[in-house]
Amino acid sequence: MKKVLTIAGSDCSGGAGIQADLKTFAAHGVYGMSVITSLTAQNTTGVYGIMNCKKGFTTSQIDAVFEDIRPDAVKMEVISEDGEHYPMDTVERQPVFSLFLPHKRPFSYQIHMTFHDGNTYISSDPYSYEGLITEEEEKLFSKGNWTEVYHKMGCHKVKIGNTEGMYFAVWAPGARRVSVVGDFNYWNGMLYPMHKMENSDIFELFIPGLSCGQFYKFEIKNVQGDIIQMVDPYAVMNEEKENGASRMFDLGRFRWEDSRWLSKRYHGNVFKIPMSVCEVRISELDSPDEKVQEIVQDMRHTHILLRGTPERAKLGVERGFFEPAFYGNTPDTMRFFVNRSHKRNIGVMLEISPEYLTRAVHLFEKKHPQAVNYLLANILFWIKEYHIDGFVFRGLSENSSDFLEKAKEVIKKEDNSVLFIGEEIKGKQTRDFFDFEWNMELKAGVEEYLGTDFEKRQGKYFCLSQPLMKGDFSNTLLLLNKEKNNLFDESLIDKKPSCDYDKLTGVRMSYGYLMGVPGRKAWDLHSHENISSQEYVKSLIRIYQEYPALYEYDPLRASFEWINGMDAESSVLRFMRKSPSGRDNLLFICNFGTEEKENCQVGVPKAGKYTMISNSDAVEFGGEGRDEHQEVQAVSECWDLRPYSIKISVPPLATLIFKF
Repeated sequence: MKKVLTIAGSDCSGGAGIQADLKTFAAHGVYGMSVITSLTAQNTTGVYGIMNCKKGFTTSQIDAVFEDIRPDAVKMEVISEDGEHYPMDTVERQPVFSLFLPHKRPFSYQIHMTFHDGNTYISSDPYSYEGLITEEEEKLFSKGNWTEVYHKMGCHKVKIGNTEGMYFAVWAPGARRVSVVGDFNYWNGMLYPMHKMENSDIFELFIPGLSCGQFYKFEIKNVQGDIIQMVDPYAVMNEEKENGASRMFDLGRFRWEDSRWLSKRYHGNVFKIPMSVCEVRISELDSPDEKVQEIVQDMRHTHILLRGTPERAKLGVERGFFEPAFYGNTPDTMRFFVNRSHKRNIGVMLEISPEYLTRAVHLFEKKHPQAVNYLLANILFWIKEYHIDGFVFRGLSENSSDFLEKAKEVIKKEDNSVLFIGEEIKGKQTRDFFDFEWNMELKAGVEEYLGTDFEKRQGKYFCLSQPLMKGDFSNTLLLLNKEKNNLFDESLIDKKPSCDYDKLTGVRMSYGYLMGVPGRKAWDLHSHENISSQEYVKSLIRIYQEYPALYEYDPLRASFEWINGMDAESSVLRFMRKSPSGRDNLLFICNFGTEEKENCQVGVPKAGKYTMISNSDAVEFGGEGRDEHQEVQAVSECWDLRPYSIKISVPPLATLIFKF
């Protein structure tokens, strides 16, 4: 295609001359475009001032001439299903072609296009197909009740009749024109204008012949006449660059193999089973290898929590709401990960980051039905299309409660087994609002204690026990180890001021204590400081899963009971975890002091044998093996306001667990 650029000055009467030049160009089959190089101030007497334009302004115009003008067809004809050719005529020398066939009944046809450069192209006519959004769905959309809007909005690979292609739909309020542009049509917005639905601002179009992998955007001409391009808000895949385009993808081609897991989840009772969550950063999942899942399975965790990362865009922030943040990979990469996790009996949850939640709440507060559709559909999208088992909401505030209530309603209506976890919302009863509440207070108390010098720790004793004095923590999700965010910048090991051996000893003791307090457990993928600590964590998770006293919630009978949480002088905490069945109860004895407690007397509720099942000071965990394999008989001596008691030796910085 030929392009001609002429540069010439003009006076106040030159506008008509330029228009004449442009018409002359068009008559010879070339394009012309004027470029502004200066602005003049003038009145009836003539020009009295000239203001030169900046170089960048002129350059951008010239670039637009050579980048934005694309070849248009110079010849078109209709090809009927029996092979007959019907030439089309241009309309008033414009690049618009028309054809009228009298006495011809409706028939299947294709369009044959010939371009300036001699290339030809045959395609089906996008405007011969009806839209896919029904009148009822349009009404639901207008009222904000179309929660499955993602099935139609965006870009979807579909088959209409015998023709395959891509179906596009977008909501563009007040737009004068919306077109589909992409690498398949030279990004020319004049080629595929979309059809506007009658009772809404939804635009839709089916384009035959398009395939997955091609790039696209929506070109919008607004009421002011400005033309802008935007990425698809429902896109499941986008270019990883500034102003990148959306990419066509077919979610329907993936085959799930996790029906057994979903059935188990649906018919199970989350409050009657143990839950140990392993936090995994999405940046650690660039490849679909099984390493992460093997670690999680070996540690006997029950769930993986996918989190964003500070150095890359968090889920739903810089990336689209509907785009998984498995960087450099397709949406099926994440689905493959979830599918394989489920086959290994591991659930997968998503973190809803504070940035994501802030954007969602902002849209929700506008009360636009279309925005409500978008947000609630996004929640259902992850449940249905990615088989996500739960959501963890962080960075909550008072103004997020309305959105979360609506989100929970939608989630539970779709699948009551999907978990709804969040931090505390002021003014709300979180125990009733969330399935589990993300707890920070208990671990913060341990960190404050371990961060204090040895000689001053006695004064920090109640940082350990006081949070548990306030109420029931059975429905909490408790983080036991390090977390790379603004809440916990260091690991427990970094909080312990001493040599490495003492640090590791204190970490194991803290893990044992936190495993004994009420609540589900959460760990970082890299929670263990060395192999010995890793083995101790593994043993704690095994105990947690084998003893219902640690996870089965019974509201009529509190599972946690203090033996003595007030003994600041000895720095020893004693408490029980009681099973709803009354069998296999557990006794925890935690020595937060740096000296061994010989003949430490502990009150117990009944006579009989108390058998040690865990000692953080065991040799296999990196300890010295003091007082291992103990079995103690309770005696009828009142202690700690209990009718019976036992006497044992408790190693320094150690947690002992007995069953009875």
